[in-house]
Amino acid sequence: MSDLRLSDRLRDITALDLSGMAVNLLVCGLTVYLSAAEPQFPAVLGLCLLVLLCFCAFLLTPASQRLGLLWLLWLQAAAITGLFFLVYNSFIGILGIVWIVQAANLFGPGRASLLLVLNITLLFLSMIYHSGLDNFWNVLISALSFALFQVFALGAMYQAINERLHREKTATLNRELLATRELLSQTSAQSERLRIARDLHDILGHHMTALILNLEVAKHTLEGDALDKVEQSLALAKLLLGDLRSTVGDLRADDRIDLQQSLHKLVQGIPNLTIDLDCNQAPQINDVDKAETLLRCAQEGLTNVLRHSDAQHCRISLGEEAGHSLLIVEDDGRAKAAEIEPGNGLKGMQERLQAAGGALVWAHSGRGFQLRAELPLE
Repeated sequence: MSDLRLSDRLRDITALDLSGMAVNLLVCGLTVYLSAAEPQFPAVLGLCLLVLLCFCAFLLTPASQRLGLLWLLWLQAAAITGLFFLVYNSFIGILGIVWIVQAANLFGPGRASLLLVLNITLLFLSMIYHSGLDNFWNVLISALSFALFQVFALGAMYQAINERLHREKTATLNRELLATRELLSQTSAQSERLRIARDLHDILGHHMTALILNLEVAKHTLEGDALDKVEQSLALAKLLLGDLRSTVGDLRADDRIDLQQSLHKLVQGIPNLTIDLDCNQAPQINDVDKAETLLRCAQEGLTNVLRHSDAQHCRISLGEEAGHSLLIVEDDGRAKAAEIEPGNGLKGMQERLQAAGGALVWAHSGRGFQLRAELPLE
């Protein structure tokens, strides 16, 4: 499982992540090279390695789990601060720029702005420590230059975060739209089949019945060859009426809603989450409203997994239990049931299911958080 997650994370590394790694390698490599002859070389080497290790660990940790490893970010900040005071060169402040980008990705631009001020203050103090107050203005200009670079990086990161959130929101809405459209297309097809069945029964069935009655009357008034022809026509008319009733019955019986297709549309293309969809034991659902209710429950459950869980895997199953259709959404996140305060989403799901005679329960299973939606089949 861990190897699979690591390989998935390696595939998700973006060009921005790689550029940050390249910048860290370049700055740390030059810093170690320029400090090779200095007495503080062992300390510089150790701090540079610590910066690289912390950045790699941060990079390989899924975004949903990074808040649980905040100590890595602060350890990296401490190592960068130590390099500020141990080494004085023109590019050591770039490490602070990369760190601010990491902080913005984790905390958002608001808190990252406060950390930017702290970072520039530490860089300015380290420059004063190395150059003394005699070069105050030069140090101030250098510190302000690095501050402007960090503000630019923070702004670019803020824009990238907004674009990513908009893309994720658009992708989610698109998946929900496709799932709803699939359900509506099946509903339209079902309505069309029922309309055709009614028309066949009400129009053709009525005419065929009238024809049979007329042939029955003609049968009792004719003799000879004419009677034989009427009897043949009567037999054919009865056979045709039987076939017509059988066709109408088939059209009315073929009213099952294939909810599995809509669920497939709902879970396609979700990044950073492996979803197992199990509909092998799915019951026959003929009621459009119940199918829509189950689809909305699956939609809300999946939304909760993406927003409120650090899960890497999710399982959605649709089955039957004791005359009820049973939809289960289960993840491997670390949330506990006692920590779940039902919001508008869960309350809305409860109200929708209760109105249809069903129920909604949630619990912390051995694997993670589990949501169960039940609806009576009849």
